[in-house]
Amino acid sequence: MGPVVRCPLVMQGVLAVVAAMLVLAGCSSQDAEKKQAAKAAEPAAVMVQAKAPVVADVPVYGEYVGRLAAKENVEIRARVEGYLKERNFTEGSIVKKGELLFVIEPRQYQENLQKAKAELERQNALFAKAKVDLSRFEQLYKQQAVSRDEYDTRLTNQRELAANVDSAKAAVEATERDLGYTRITAPITGRIGKTFVNVGNLVGKGDNTLLAEISSTDPMYADFSISERDYLEFSRIRQANGDKDREFPLTLVLADDSVYPHQGQADMADRALDAKTGTLAVRGIFPNPQGILKPGQFAKIRALLEYRKGAMLVPQRAIVDVQGSKSVYVVGGDGKIEARAVTLGGSKDGSFVIDSGLKPTDLVVVEGVSKIRPGVKAKIVAAPDAAVAATPAAAPAAPAAAPAKP
Repeated sequence: MGPVVRCPLVMQGVLAVVAAMLVLAGCSSQDAEKKQAAKAAEPAAVMVQAKAPVVADVPVYGEYVGRLAAKENVEIRARVEGYLKERNFTEGSIVKKGELLFVIEPRQYQENLQKAKAELERQNALFAKAKVDLSRFEQLYKQQAVSRDEYDTRLTNQRELAANVDSAKAAVEATERDLGYTRITAPITGRIGKTFVNVGNLVGKGDNTLLAEISSTDPMYADFSISERDYLEFSRIRQANGDKDREFPLTLVLADDSVYPHQGQADMADRALDAKTGTLAVRGIFPNPQGILKPGQFAKIRALLEYRKGAMLVPQRAIVDVQGSKSVYVVGGDGKIEARAVTLGGSKDGSFVIDSGLKPTDLVVVEGVSKIRPGVKAKIVAAPDAAVAATPAAAPAAPAAAPAKP
């Protein structure tokens, strides 16, 4: 009877164990499915190239946007009224100082000069007769043959005629000057622009009509502005070097990113900073023997600030600019992207010098910057050495184009 009673109890225990195992197996399967689903939902890592900053001794440049201007710019205006008779130059050509440019119809002024000369001859004749009369009356007065009043009258007449002669001489000089104004010559050597008045038009009426403009070509000015911070940096460098008269050579980068072959120098700094913009106006001067530079051209002016030892360099493409704030993307220890605010200290051959915000061991994203954002998982792929190293200069004598110093 005993075994018959125990069999149902054993079977119940076995069934309970089997049921528990089935429940545990189901839970494990659900957990594995959830983990697989979560892993599938996690975004894939973005492929980027990253490398530590290059540490090197480099020259540091400041770069500024400027505009070229002629050293001399002269407006050619009609100073007398008349019809424009001749134009003796080709528009856009080089003219020499003293070269005849325009002729205004001179006939009226030639006639005025003849009249003025005739009047001068008449006044000279009257004055000569008055001198003879005064001399005769002076002898008669000494002999008491004429009265004092008669003598004084002759003396006054002689003085009036002398004044008339002076006035006639001045009139001759004025008409000669006006006649000279009908022949307009170049006041400087330079390139003359287009003509604003055609031959046959009346010029000089009411005001001095603008006929043309001449601009000198060699040398050329480059006007630009530097920030107050850069001005203080220039001053600090000069004082630190004990060379207050040190020249800062300037390099010109043209609109096509080519480097102008002739080096320039700072010619003038304004007396005060502009309170509205916080900048200081500076003027550079560049030789222009081939006439490549023209007034009004925009260009980048690059100034050598200093040779910095142990500078950290990152390529231009690694810099992120958001409303004037500069930053770089760094791959953190957990493989996620971090944004690091940095301070730039100049540029060198397409790379920026980092003054603060980075460590030499940080891995800076140099390729794929546009595909990432802070917090994104990144996977670093091999980057060639040239990815971070400075690009070669465009010409041996001058640095290649580089981004502006903020």
